[in-house]
Amino acid sequence: MLPPGLLYEEKRLQALRRYDILDTLPESEYDDIVQLAAQLCGVPIALVSLVDRDRQWFKANVGLPGVRETERCVSFCTFAIEREHVLVVEDASQDPRFAANPLVAGAPYIRFYAGAPILSEDGFTLGTLCVIDRQPRVLDEQQRRNLLALKRQVELLLKLRLQVKQTEARNRQLFESSGDAVFLLDEAGRIIEVNPVAERLLGRAAPTLFHTSFEALAPEHEREPLRQSLQSLLSRGTLRLENLGLCSPRGERFALDVVASLQEVGSSRRLLLVGHDLTEKRRLEQQSIQNERLASVGALAAGIAHEINNPMAYVLSNLGYLQGWSEDLERQLTGTPGFPAHLAGVFTEAKEVIAESLDGCKRIRDIVRDMSFFSRAPDNALAPVNVNGSLDFVLRMAHSELKRTATLVKEYDGELPPVFACESRLSQVFLNLVINAIQSMQPGAPQRHTLRVRTAREGGFVRVDVSDSGHGIPPEVLPRIFDPFFTTKPAGSGTGLGLSISHSLVQKMGGQLRVRSEQGVGTTFTLLLPLGEPAAEPRGVLAS
Repeated sequence: MLPPGLLYEEKRLQALRRYDILDTLPESEYDDIVQLAAQLCGVPIALVSLVDRDRQWFKANVGLPGVRETERCVSFCTFAIEREHVLVVEDASQDPRFAANPLVAGAPYIRFYAGAPILSEDGFTLGTLCVIDRQPRVLDEQQRRNLLALKRQVELLLKLRLQVKQTEARNRQLFESSGDAVFLLDEAGRIIEVNPVAERLLGRAAPTLFHTSFEALAPEHEREPLRQSLQSLLSRGTLRLENLGLCSPRGERFALDVVASLQEVGSSRRLLLVGHDLTEKRRLEQQSIQNERLASVGALAAGIAHEINNPMAYVLSNLGYLQGWSEDLERQLTGTPGFPAHLAGVFTEAKEVIAESLDGCKRIRDIVRDMSFFSRAPDNALAPVNVNGSLDFVLRMAHSELKRTATLVKEYDGELPPVFACESRLSQVFLNLVINAIQSMQPGAPQRHTLRVRTAREGGFVRVDVSDSGHGIPPEVLPRIFDPFFTTKPAGSGTGLGLSISHSLVQKMGGQLRVRSEQGVGTTFTLLLPLGEPAAEPRGVLAS
C-alpha cells in the first residue's frame, strides 16, 4: 500500500491526465489569460504551468519564448501546488528554498514569483497560473485577487475541456454502436464526422465527406428546405426531419427519418443528426402488403376450389364413362355386317373430342389444385421439400405465360434428395425467378427462346438453375438487382421488391442466391439450398 503522500500524488496525476491536455497545441483562450495576468501584475512573464510526474509543462507562456517545459525538480510550481492559496516569493535570491535554484542563479534569473494553484473539479492541484519577474517586487491585494480570478478562468476552461471529452466519448459510442446513420456537423452545417452506417449509405469514406456541406448530399430540389431546417435547429435545439432525401452512390434518392439536436459545449456548437434508413421499413411494408394479397388470393382460391371440384368430379367421371361407352359401341358396330363406312370417321372424331374434353378437364383440375396452394396460410417452419415437385407446380402456374414466350427444357436429377425449406416460401421464390425469366424474353416466338430449369446435387446443397435466353442484365445494374425497390421495369410494371424478398427468404432458409448474366445471351439465377438442418445463422451471397 502506498504511503499517503505517494497515494495523493498518484491520484493527482490521474486527475491531470483525465483532461488529456499535456503536450497539446497552444490555444488562444489560455494565451489571453496569461497576457492579462502579466499586464495586471506588471511583470514580463506569466505562465499556465501544469505539473507532471517529472516536469512542469506550459500550456500558455508569455515572456519565455521557445520554452515549453522545465524539470520539476527545479520548478517553483512544485512548492505552489502544495498550498491552497497563492504562493508569493518576493525575492528568490534571499529565500533559502530557492536561492541556489539554477533558474535563480542563471537564466531566466527569477527573483519574483507568485503562483495561484489550479484545481481539478475533485480538488486535486494540477499546476499554477503564475507570474514572474527578474527583479524583486511585492504582490498587492488587488493583484492577488486578479490572479485568483484569472486562475478560476483557467479552471473553467479545463472544466469545459473535460465536458467536451465526455461529449465526444458519448458521441463516439453512439457512432460506433448505432445501427442508424449518424452525422456530426459544425454550426455552418459542414460535416465533421460520420459513422460507418452513413459511409455505407452514401457510398463514400468519411475523410471524403469532411467539410462537405450536409445539404449538398440531398437532391438539388430538396437542398433549400434542408438548409432552412438546419438553421431552425440552431434556434430550436431539437428537430425531427421525416423522409429526408439524400443521394446514394449512383445518384438515386434514399430516405431517412432524422432526429437532430444541438450540442453546445462552451462557445462551440455542433449539430448531431441520427437518421433511420427507411428502405428496410418500406420493404417490410411492401412484403406485408404482398402477404395480405396472397392471403386474399388464398381465400378466393379456397372458395373457387370448393365450388369447382365437385362438378368437375362429375364431368370427369361422366366423360370417362362416355369414353368407355364410345369405344365399346365402336367395337360392336364395326363388327356388324353392312356397317356404313362413313361412321368410322364419326367415331374417330368423337374419340378425339372426348379425349380433348378429358384433357381440358384434367387441366382445370390441376389449376384448381394449384390455386388451392394459396389457400394454405404460409408456414415458415422448415421441413423436407421435394424440389422437383415444387418446380413442377410453379411451371404449371406459369404455363400460360411461358407457352407464348419460350420452349421449356427441364433437366431434373431424378434422385434428388429433399431440402429443408418452407415449401410455400420456396415456391414463391421459384415463381418469382421463373416469371422474371419469362419477362426477360420477347413474347410471340417461343421457338426462338428457351427457359431451362435444372436441378442437381452439389456437395451439401441442392442446386437449382433457372436460365433464360433473354436480353441479359447490364454489368452496372447487376450488383443492385437484390436491392429493395430497384427495378429496370417501366413505371407501374413492378415494385422492385420481388428479387429482394426472394433473396431474404432464401437467406432465412439457410441458402444462397446468385446470379450471372451476359447481355444479349441471357441470365441464370442459381439457388443453393441445404440438404440437412440449416445452421442457426443463415448464409447468403448477393451477386457473383
